[in-house]
Amino acid sequence: MIPRARPSYHWTDLRTAWRASLDEVERFESALASYFNLRHAITFPYGRSAICACLQALDLAGGEVVQPAYNCVVVAHATMAAGCRPVFVDAQAHSPNQAPQAMIERVGPHTVAVLPTSIFGMPFDAKALCEAIRRRNPKALILMDCCQCFDARWQGERLASQGDAAILAFGLGKPMTTLYGGALLTNRDDLAHTVRQYRNATFYMPGYAAVLRRWVYFLGSWLALSPPWVGLTDWLEHMDTPVQRYLFTLRARESIRLPADHNVLMLSLEAAIGRAQLQRVAGFVCRRREIATIYAQELGHLPGLTLLPWPDGALYAIYAVRLHRPEQRQHVLAVMRRGSVQGDTVLSYVIPGLACYRAEGYTHAAFPQAMAWSQSVLNLPNHPTMSDRQVRRVVHVVREALGEWSD
Repeated sequence: MIPRARPSYHWTDLRTAWRASLDEVERFESALASYFNLRHAITFPYGRSAICACLQALDLAGGEVVQPAYNCVVVAHATMAAGCRPVFVDAQAHSPNQAPQAMIERVGPHTVAVLPTSIFGMPFDAKALCEAIRRRNPKALILMDCCQCFDARWQGERLASQGDAAILAFGLGKPMTTLYGGALLTNRDDLAHTVRQYRNATFYMPGYAAVLRRWVYFLGSWLALSPPWVGLTDWLEHMDTPVQRYLFTLRARESIRLPADHNVLMLSLEAAIGRAQLQRVAGFVCRRREIATIYAQELGHLPGLTLLPWPDGALYAIYAVRLHRPEQRQHVLAVMRRGSVQGDTVLSYVIPGLACYRAEGYTHAAFPQAMAWSQSVLNLPNHPTMSDRQVRRVVHVVREALGEWSD
């Protein structure tokens, strides 16, 4: 079984985590800021925690936060948890990212923050968008959501450098991992001081039990997503088991909430893994691009499938294709599983259309492009541990799935 996502663990990560020093978090923050050529990096237990903490630290409760309707729901959850109200923006017809003009027009006098987002690691002209937002409301905080794009670039410039700050996430399926974790990056000394002060005052260091759970998670995920155990993991995930139910609750779609540990400090072992991964992340990015190139060559003219218009500088954190007939998606996913390939639909929803947001007065009716993307996107495995042979097997199985449907 080829997993849809797999962290690029190495024995260096294990050794570094085991030998983690007491100042490991500070060392990781320094290394992260240096990598992005920014002055400050502040770590959090999740990317969503960084969003929420930033809004709370700046006392922005009661204001509006403009963000994409087609996005990971935890961004909106973090906005609500901070006491702000999300204002959603539709996607583009030919790109899953927010429609720039629509986002600009939604910025008004009550806007306290804007979250331009790179979906799937696809870059866009963030500089022009940020300049237009500032003209519209100079006081609005611009948080670049780079959780899926890491250091993706537009015309050579990192998206993470364009706003007042950038948000990163380091979960298992991200461009690099610290097991869990996230960070806020910024060049603004005042913003960094305020957010760091707030974090240090309100977040707490977890006890030994949390450290033990992280070690179990680290070693367990390494084993569960490695051959030959991936097949068993896939079976457990799709059966009605405690594992399946636990994974469902992690998706956090059923209620507006943050995880119970959203306000803990990053552990030294996580920071040590992050520092080790950061030294290899350029290789991770290169391999993702190589895999994407093979997909483009082999699937580019396949009937029933449209490749996304990936610009130069894309990270391909999640490799997405678009089905011409959304109703065939479940069939394609089933055929892929039979062929021992995990497909996925990471964003199969529109946030304002979820039950928990409809209860808050939202509706998906105003976001037709976001709805179209949520119904037609298919995600293919694209992680640096894949061999060319595995990539071509994915291609073969996708071709087989679409061929069966047409037959």
